[in-house]
Amino acid sequence: MTVTNPQGATLPGVDVNVLGASGRGGQTNDSGQVSFTGMLGGTYRVRFSGERVVSFEKEIALAAGQTAIIDIMLYAVPPPPEPPPPPAPVAPPIGPTGAPRTVSLVDLIEQELIPKNQLRRDTLVSCSGNTRSTLVQLNQDQPQRLYDTAEVTYYVIAGEGAARTGGADTPLDAGSFVSIPRGTAHTLVRRGRRPLILLANVSGTPCEDAR
Repeated sequence: MTVTNPQGATLPGVDVNVLGASGRGGQTNDSGQVSFTGMLGGTYRVRFSGERVVSFEKEIALAAGQTAIIDIMLYAVPPPPEPPPPPAPVAPPIGPTGAPRTVSLVDLIEQELIPKNQLRRDTLVSCSGNTRSTLVQLNQDQPQRLYDTAEVTYYVIAGEGAARTGGADTPLDAGSFVSIPRGTAHTLVRRGRRPLILLANVSGTPCEDAR
């Protein structure tokens, strides 16, 4: 048997298995040939296979006492398909663009000062795209918060308190700055008699009310 490709080149290393009255097995040599001797007459099922070729089966009728010369053509295994391109990065949604704004936080606090009987007051300072700045006034501890897709920073304007992360409290007073990465649970704790007043900046989520 001689095994070639459609271009006529011989194919070495092809597995050849013969099923029938005289079962045989072998592999084509460097010239693409394999020979089996001493076989009984009859009909045989011959299978050709290999890593680089498409498997092929053929029935061959062999007469006793005769030599059969068989030419087999095999096709190469098609190359694997190109991997799909990686998905394009998805840009985070962006809210409406606000106008430039300059605000006196001292004046804003005087206008929006939280009364003693109110637990929390939020006053939107600016809002544009994916950034929101809010004046936060607390008369009690803030419940634990966690932003999965946003970063948050706090700047303490007045009052005393603590930032609680990972079970540890870091004292806060006027002028303190706190940066909380996304996915980090945190709590703001109020201490003393005066409200804890902070400027909170959240970036990474769309701003709904542009200003």
